[in-house]
Amino acid sequence: MTWLATAKSKFVSMVRDTRANIAVSFALSFGVMATAAGGGLDYSRSVGLGTELQAALDSGVLAAASMTQTRDPESVVRSYVEAAIGDHPSLVDSLVIEVTSERGFNSREVSATASLNMPTTLLGLAGINSLTVHREAKALEKIRDIEISLVLDISGSMNGSKIRALREAAQEFIDVVLADNPRRTSVSLIPYNGGVRLPAEVTSNGLIDAPLGLLRQTVCPEHGTEYPIQVDLTDVELEILRWGGQPMQAGSAGSFCPERDETSVFMTNDRNDLVERIQALDAGGNTGLDIATAWGARALDPVWRGRMGGNFADRPAAYDDENTIKVLVVMTDGAATAQIRREHRGGRWLNVRLYSARTARENMAEACDTADGNGVYIYIIAFQLSGTTNRDLMRNCASREENYFPIEIPISERPSLRSLRTSAACGLPARASHAPARSLEEACAGWG
Repeated sequence: MTWLATAKSKFVSMVRDTRANIAVSFALSFGVMATAAGGGLDYSRSVGLGTELQAALDSGVLAAASMTQTRDPESVVRSYVEAAIGDHPSLVDSLVIEVTSERGFNSREVSATASLNMPTTLLGLAGINSLTVHREAKALEKIRDIEISLVLDISGSMNGSKIRALREAAQEFIDVVLADNPRRTSVSLIPYNGGVRLPAEVTSNGLIDAPLGLLRQTVCPEHGTEYPIQVDLTDVELEILRWGGQPMQAGSAGSFCPERDETSVFMTNDRNDLVERIQALDAGGNTGLDIATAWGARALDPVWRGRMGGNFADRPAAYDDENTIKVLVVMTDGAATAQIRREHRGGRWLNVRLYSARTARENMAEACDTADGNGVYIYIIAFQLSGTTNRDLMRNCASREENYFPIEIPISERPSLRSLRTSAACGLPARASHAPARSLEEACAGWG
């Protein structure tokens, strides 16, 4: 063998010999292997963190969407998420939560997103210093049945621009609340001055102590001093209210009894009939805020089921019915007056006071407290209120501070309740400004 052949053979043997390559191969592949293994570990951590974040976000939006939730939706969701990542304090600073909420009379929908940056370990070798974990959630709670009492002030102090504004606002209110769910929404319309006028369907069920012929007509009941706000009148027989000896029934009317075409109507979803009644309203007489508010509460109380007429025989539903929401809306200028009767005494007719305006205010406050205690949502739409006493009464009557709406209405402006589509009288809102608004539209803008 020549020296050339010998050299060739040794070279080939050296090339084929891999005994010393393992260290070099490991060194060359270590970075890739470590990055891959570390990437798997970091990815696994991000998946686990994402699972925790999703569970917290789901729980948070469910809690925030509850119709009984009183806290701001964002604060509710944030509390759930921050509690879930409490074991990872380094992540809190990078946490970004966005929450949107929409609600109507019988529904609330909450959507939320949450994002945070999770620091990596070995992925940093590849220049990836963090992984973004992002999750989304949405929840909707909707109550099927809606019962509404709409109590409208038609007393003399509402004359002029206020009664025109009330008619327009009340009609738009009816259009809004009956727009989405008319078959499951009942409305009781209760106009009042110093008292209320009841239909025969109510008075003929043993409520009024009078001949049957009179009970077939609309009448204004006499509540006296004992029954102005008592909700359950099952075992009570009221008299017909009299003024100067004249019974307030059929075509008779006065300061403490609305006109015949201003008779209350209960448990209906007949939009045309409701609008016709609203358009017939005119201002005059005293202001029986306590009596009217109590009838609004009665129209929501299950003890009156089947006793008020209308086309909802199964209503009012039980207070604890999970499929029903009960709403009491009072539109007023807030000035309660004394209850006066004209009686013949000592050979002459005299105005006799049954109880004072102060007692009327106390009665209304008690009626509101009773309804609120039964879970009724109470909203006060207050037209051009005057005086601290009246403002305090209206604000305290609302079931929540944000359910009180003081409205200032210039004669030239038309109020709007269009915002009620997505908010129960502007929506049991999460945020509120209680400065007097120039119109209902302004008051409701941006709520929900």
